[in-house]
Amino acid sequence: MPRDDAPLLVTGPDHDRRSAAADLALPAVLLRAASSTWSELVHVQVAGGPTVAFTRRDLRSPGIARATAVARAAGFETVVRSPGGRMVAYDDGAVVVDHLTRTADRHGTFERNAEQHAAVLRSLGDVDARVGEVPGEYCPGEFSVNVGGRVKVVGSAQRITGTGALFSTVVQVVVDDHVREVIRDVSAALGYELRESTIAGLADVAPGVTPQQVATALADDYRRRLDGVDTEHDPAALAHAAAAASEPVTDLPLDVDAWARAHPLA
Repeated sequence: MPRDDAPLLVTGPDHDRRSAAADLALPAVLLRAASSTWSELVHVQVAGGPTVAFTRRDLRSPGIARATAVARAAGFETVVRSPGGRMVAYDDGAVVVDHLTRTADRHGTFERNAEQHAAVLRSLGDVDARVGEVPGEYCPGEFSVNVGGRVKVVGSAQRITGTGALFSTVVQVVVDDHVREVIRDVSAALGYELRESTIAGLADVAPGVTPQQVATALADDYRRRLDGVDTEHDPAALAHAAAAASEPVTDLPLDVDAWARAHPLA
């Protein structure tokens, strides 16, 4: 029998195609749901449609309206995600991991998960996955995961509230030219320096690897090291987060954390 406090693991899509607003609002809603009974929850899924996930730091850039317009013109849905860092663009060639806890061990969570993510990537082929920032990468971070010190393939960010912490990870598996161009053009609109040569997906160095393979490997790793129990998201939380997609469109992307604060889950 699983422990009452065993970490919960949700895998696979919850839907045929939800909006990016709904997808990114869900962890923000869950993080702020004081009535939730779980102590730790991990959601691993292949990403949905083309998305540019901005951050509050991006909102302070004088180029945010231009960056939003550039992303939308390219066919990407724009959202301000709950965790920090800088913008990231992805589509269904990526895998997204949301790790929610009722504790807030900021540095420890980053370091442990980054090392584990690198180990998982190394297990998928001849991949020299390392933890560390590549000079000139998009959304730079100490605990990015790169390949051979040349290209970034994993980025992570965290959000801490009074109810716990959300650690989110985007693993770029297949990065097509459309995604590369959006990362380049949106970064330019925001005034961020970027070396385009640092943009890559895991499949660029391990041909044949698919997003589903990566999602499965990551889920297996979380299941093993956390002794997690497989479950599904609360339908009420899914329905509640879906309402974020109905917010009126403005010149700026929807801030899902602000939306979650204003629309708490009952």
